[in-house]
Amino acid sequence: MRLATMGMRHRITAGMVAALLAWSIALPATAAGLEAGDESNLVSHLQIQLTDAGFYRGTIDGEYGPQTAQAVMAFHKHLGLERTFSWQAEDWSHLETMEPITHLGEPAMIADLDRQVIYYHQQSGEVAVIPISSANGETYRGRGGKLTTARTPQGEFRMQRHIPAMRISYLGGLWKPWYFYGGYAIHGSSSVPAYPASHGCIRVPNWEADWLSTDITVGLRVSVVRSGGVEPPPIAPSATPVDRDQLIAAAE
Repeated sequence: MRLATMGMRHRITAGMVAALLAWSIALPATAAGLEAGDESNLVSHLQIQLTDAGFYRGTIDGEYGPQTAQAVMAFHKHLGLERTFSWQAEDWSHLETMEPITHLGEPAMIADLDRQVIYYHQQSGEVAVIPISSANGETYRGRGGKLTTARTPQGEFRMQRHIPAMRISYLGGLWKPWYFYGGYAIHGSSSVPAYPASHGCIRVPNWEADWLSTDITVGLRVSVVRSGGVEPPPIAPSATPVDRDQLIAAAE
């Protein structure tokens, strides 16, 4: 159970503790799936669990909105599951049995082009997992009209410069870009699908760009790699579900 970590990051009431304790101890594998538009204590529980695991940095509000959906997408990408924005019933078992992501021991950012996520190893010792969309490999007309193939450069880089606002380039808008190689940047976008779709930059959701703008610095090591992806884990065996009403009464 991850309530200790959750308590350090979010202010919650005694009533919420009781309700969330029940959700945490009750077997997640017996719960239903969730999707955009849902509002419930179960969504709050999911947000807390995803926060603790490094996938969610939003408000614990019980509303399954865009930030929760993208955190779910990052979770699916990380484990090699079907890339969907909806939370599947079997995902509870995957979340409960997932191995923690090991910190490198130094601040660094690793962009995995196969998994389509960034692993941001923070100064604090935590690892944030952020969904991305990198180059789609298609041909487009670059500056001056020359045909160019969309690619995201791979290798070892350092953050070179940052613009803490919108930058308009000839290819469109880049929200709070961090440039790591020439004109290639990690930047916010309103379009971060489950697949590679950019001209070469690495897109992240706009709210992640807002957060990164306050958390990273010029000089941060950036590795852009291909991991080869990952096979989805097997479904974990489930235990006997508990009586939630009894748990809530015991916690009061």
